[in-house]
Amino acid sequence: MLTTSAKGRAFDYNRVVGGRAFRGIVYATKGTGNDFFVVLRDTYGSDVVKLTIGPDIDDEEIVISFREVLEENFNGSWPSCAVFNGTHLLVTDELRNIISVFTPEGDLVKTMGGPGNGEIQFDRPSGITLDSNNNVYIADTLNHRIQKFSPDLEFTQSWGEFGDAHGLLNAPWGICTDNDNFIYVSDHKNHRVQKFDSDGVFIMSIGEFGSSASNLDHPSDVSVDQSGDIYVADWVNNRVQIYDTTGIHIAGLTGSAVELSKWQKQYVAASPDVHKARRRVSSLEPETLFALPTCVSFDDSNSRLLAVDSQRWRIQIFDKITNYSDPQFNI
Repeated sequence: MLTTSAKGRAFDYNRVVGGRAFRGIVYATKGTGNDFFVVLRDTYGSDVVKLTIGPDIDDEEIVISFREVLEENFNGSWPSCAVFNGTHLLVTDELRNIISVFTPEGDLVKTMGGPGNGEIQFDRPSGITLDSNNNVYIADTLNHRIQKFSPDLEFTQSWGEFGDAHGLLNAPWGICTDNDNFIYVSDHKNHRVQKFDSDGVFIMSIGEFGSSASNLDHPSDVSVDQSGDIYVADWVNNRVQIYDTTGIHIAGLTGSAVELSKWQKQYVAASPDVHKARRRVSSLEPETLFALPTCVSFDDSNSRLLAVDSQRWRIQIFDKITNYSDPQFNI
């Protein structure tokens, strides 16, 4: 289905971006204008890639590979997520238990953190986000907590501990903020999203374990658009779930990649064996679907949702249309 509509909203499939250059993609975050940063992690080498993704089909270009700037910055690393604060890109590293701060051109400015459970220490940090004041929030995954830092990366506070009651966490992974500086956490092993105020006070919980229409199974990321709609990467269920601002389920997206990306087309055209193999399969429908989506990122400036389709090394893009009604045709 190329267009999914529900409750006055429509999510219209735009295109797919990615291919072999995105091997190991786990995350995408917006930079300035049409710039995006994608996080890649793979046994062949981790990286952060800056690219432009314009509004039109095939309007995407890779700008720079951070690894190519200085390869040793990624030796022994396992980057997870990133956020751009207007001047620098902050990248979490699960293996080294640090936060790396880069310029947009890929130069390493500094690192912070280290292994442990004290202040400014981490155990497999993953999600990272900013509020409107550029305060930084980090999902300290295996410490089962959120750490908050000032814009200068000075420790401010932390909240959370292991458990499944309201306000407790079990391996938090993705994290985001909304226009009112509320914090949303994908509580990965509790199969829910929790909403907190900026001081860590519990507000509400969204979702519960399962595979039915409104359920979640190991959610990996969360994003909120400027109207308050909530997007969740429902990892094991291979879909993106959409809820309204009160947590009521709106719709689910299972993927709509009916065409290859620009770079995938180039690869197939240059590989006769791959071209023949694709012709031999009975159906190409499975490759249209999500396979373990790890990230959702809503681009408010262009009213579009980017969903990282990690196992297929790509990003599926959907345009959000409001005040939508299904067209009626008489043929």
